[in-house]
Amino acid sequence: MAAQQMSLARVPIHRSSARNVDQRSEPRYADLVDNAVLFLRGERHPVRVINISSRGTMIETDLMPRLGESVLIQFEACSRIHAFVRWIRDGRIGLNFGHEIVLG
Repeated sequence: MAAQQMSLARVPIHRSSARNVDQRSEPRYADLVDNAVLFLRGERHPVRVINISSRGTMIETDLMPRLGESVLIQFEACSRIHAFVRWIRDGRIGLNFGHEIVLG
């Protein structure tokens, strides 16, 4: 089952047309945070932060968590935040936070 889930993470989803509108409900910030520590299955993993919003973050890593898997992420000088894996693609992972955070 795990091997099947990992292979699904690499399946491209083709669109019939390109997105013309940004469908995000809130802005993403690329320069707010550079690095974080991801806690996955009891182990610490330093990760690069691509962007962050009040509801989630995109990180860069070679880790392969399962879709929907619960993780903890800790940004510098912050408490750990519960999150779950929303998507995995090309060495990047989208995480949704368990609760909205205040940025800035």
